[in-house]
Amino acid sequence: MIDKHSAVPVYLQLEQYLTRRICAGDLRPGDVIPSENELCQQFSVSRMTARKAVDYLVRQGKVERRRGQGTFVAHPKKILRIPLPLDRHLSSSEATLGLDEPVINRLICLSRQPAPGDIADKLQLQAGEEVWFMKRLRLLDDIPFVFEQSWMLLAPFSDLSEADLNASKYAYISRKGHTVARSEKEIRAELPSQDVRDMLGINRDEPVLHATSVAWLAEGIPFEVSEIYYNQQHYRFTLTAERP
Repeated sequence: MIDKHSAVPVYLQLEQYLTRRICAGDLRPGDVIPSENELCQQFSVSRMTARKAVDYLVRQGKVERRRGQGTFVAHPKKILRIPLPLDRHLSSSEATLGLDEPVINRLICLSRQPAPGDIADKLQLQAGEEVWFMKRLRLLDDIPFVFEQSWMLLAPFSDLSEADLNASKYAYISRKGHTVARSEKEIRAELPSQDVRDMLGINRDEPVLHATSVAWLAEGIPFEVSEIYYNQQHYRFTLTAERP
């Protein structure tokens, strides 16, 4: 079952063995898998090799560790696929119009604070000028798919409230007589901080797509800077490119 002379590393062979047992139904969601000590004894491998195999299964989301209880076969997660064209500026509500589940906006915090220097530059403000700061989580069917923290102009939106942000920020902006015209995004893949992992409910070694966005009003005014973290399991990014 384990060939120590194979070119395939032993920990991968062990991972593949456990995966086959899960796929065959020998180990069902909620079942405990053999402990690292049991794997060591059964296959005559080191503790490090057994742990590396289980770690790999954890990163794939096939099993989950429970402190003081053991490691269990994970229940299948519902995966949402949200198409997001990179050449258009869409709100989360607009991006998910084709799905059956409504978007839930969950406000984490909202406060006024002095704009940090780099944020003030992007918003064309003086450093230290007061802005709105907010953190929001977007969910579909209780599945978190976007976490964002944003700095937004205070002057045109002085009556912004928690109720507005738990409903639709863009609907509030429209009621104030403004139109969002465009955004400029820089997108990169990265391993998230603990705060982002907790918000999106992802594993330590699972990457996210992180976008730094500057949004502009139709009047040509930058009004919001956002750090947006997309749970990459649930997104399908698209781009239409035309030849010059």
